[in-house]
Amino acid sequence: MDRLKELNLLFLEDNEEFAKNTTEFLNIYFKKVLHSDNIKDALNLYEDNRIDIIISDIKVNDGNGLDFIKSIREKNKNVPIVVLSAHKDESFLFKAIPLNITSYELKPLSYDKFLALLKKISDLFNVEDELFQHHNLHYSFKNKTLFINNKEINLTKKELLLIELIIRNKGSVVANETIQRDVWDDKFMSDSAIKNLIFRLRKKLNIELITCVTGIGYKLS
Repeated sequence: MDRLKELNLLFLEDNEEFAKNTTEFLNIYFKKVLHSDNIKDALNLYEDNRIDIIISDIKVNDGNGLDFIKSIREKNKNVPIVVLSAHKDESFLFKAIPLNITSYELKPLSYDKFLALLKKISDLFNVEDELFQHHNLHYSFKNKTLFINNKEINLTKKELLLIELIIRNKGSVVANETIQRDVWDDKFMSDSAIKNLIFRLRKKLNIELITCVTGIGYKLS
C-alpha cells in the first residue's frame, strides 16, 4: 500500500471522537489527511487542495453525504468516494448508484476491515500499467512516458502534471485555478503562463490534445 503515501485524502465526519481516532489512523498511510466536520468546509478544502480520495459520513451537522457527493461529482466524476455509515441505508444506496461510489462501509470498522478498505483504495491507484490512448498518442501513467507514432516525447515535470490532470478529468473542464493548484503547487500563475505551458506542449505533440474553454479552463479534446 505504499502508493497511498502519495495521495491526499479528504475526510468528512462530524463525530469528534471517531474523527480524531480515524484521522490519526489514516495519517499513517496517506500523504495528507484533511478533516472537516461539515459540508461547507469540506467543499472549501476540496477546492483549495489536490484531493485523490474522499471518505464521507452520510449524515453531518449541516446536511447529508448525498448532497456533498453530488456537489463533488459536479466537479469531478472520477475521484474515488468511500461512504461510512453507522447503519445500512438502502434508500441512500439506491440514490447513490448513479454517483459512482467506490465502497459503502458500516461503522465502526474493525482493524482488519479498515486495512482491507485501504488495500481496495490502493488497488485503484496501483494498476499494473494504466494506458491512455488518443489516436496515435499513448501515455503510460506507470512509466510517465508519452509516445506519438511510437516515438517518445520528452516532457518537463509541469507538462507531465498537466497532461495527467487533463486525462484524469476527461469529460470535465479543468479550471485554471485547479491547474495552478495541482501543477504549480498553488502558487499564483497568470493566465498567460498557463497558456504558454499549453502552447509549448502543443508544439511538442503536434496534435490537438487539449482544448481551451474560454474564461474557465481546459479539457481533453
